[in-house]
Amino acid sequence: MEIDQDVARQMFEEGGTLLITGMPVGTEFGIDMNSWNVGEKFKGVKMIPPGLHFVYFSAVNRQGDVAPRTGFFHVFKQRELLVRTYDPVNEDLNPDDTNPDQVERIRANLKDLDKNLGAYPLDSWRKWVSFTQHISEQQLLQMLPLSGKIYSAPQLVAAKPTDMETSATSPEPGKQTRDLPEMEVKPGTEFGFVKIPKKPYKDGASPAEMTKYSMDSSYIVGQLLGQVKNPVDLVGELQFSFVCFLVGQVWEGWEHWRKLVEALCRAEETLLANPDLYNKVLSTLHFQIHEVPEDLFVDIVESNNFLASVLSTLFANIHDSAGNLPTNLVAKARKFKNHIQTKYKWDLSIEMEDDAPVVVQTD
Repeated sequence: MEIDQDVARQMFEEGGTLLITGMPVGTEFGIDMNSWNVGEKFKGVKMIPPGLHFVYFSAVNRQGDVAPRTGFFHVFKQRELLVRTYDPVNEDLNPDDTNPDQVERIRANLKDLDKNLGAYPLDSWRKWVSFTQHISEQQLLQMLPLSGKIYSAPQLVAAKPTDMETSATSPEPGKQTRDLPEMEVKPGTEFGFVKIPKKPYKDGASPAEMTKYSMDSSYIVGQLLGQVKNPVDLVGELQFSFVCFLVGQVWEGWEHWRKLVEALCRAEETLLANPDLYNKVLSTLHFQIHEVPEDLFVDIVESNNFLASVLSTLFANIHDSAGNLPTNLVAKARKFKNHIQTKYKWDLSIEMEDDAPVVVQTD
């Protein structure tokens, strides 16, 4: 897709710039849905649209082996200049210690660096917005690890044993032990995701409530909504966790996304109480499923067919409650179901006389 010259000129003047110094040739570098291998003249990216972006990189050795991915989110302001320096010892991008006066001098000379700056692929911007539009800056700060970094490989450190554990496991004098140390997640690298209840019903629930909410996950979703400022923030977390998985290659992002999707799709009471939330949920899931490479997504979901199962439940709930839901939500669900059935060949049809939808995966 060819970029209009007037738009390109405006983005050069008004867009953000990421200046990177010292990144080794061959490093895998990316921003949002785009990635490249760094060349000798690479100094960063220009024409970055204002808003939320994800910057990431992976070291590549001489044999072509790619290290785990590291990245960070940043909300670019209009005409912002962000400077990062590559640390070869830790293979990390660190904030540059350039003072504001130096930044302004760099800004004044950006045209001299133009040939070393790659242009942000503006034709991919709409797709990125569809993945992240509900992630607010305030919510981002709550979900991000304290370190501000997103690591595809878990950052682990040896757990410190208690005095009792040390006494119980210390080897006898003159003997050595080869036991591996117990590992734990490095403090500051944990995500600030909402906590998903372990039980689908409240403490002290009656047998009838236990039965009901074991099938209808509205209690779980209610607890999740109680942890966010606005209902749309739950959609923002759905987007954030998915991007962390898809682009950041973080398995924890996938696991959290899966749990959120399952809870939202099975919450019949919440659907009736908050149809606007589900309008956004359907749009978000549509973009996520539509834009992911088909082979990747099928490999992930086919092992237990979880996605077909929970979406069948959601479509059944919307169908059964159609008279009490906005017509645009019902129409959107029907269109989304047809799209999935065509794309993945899943049979998500609902027989009116059946007590529950039957999900059959076809070859």
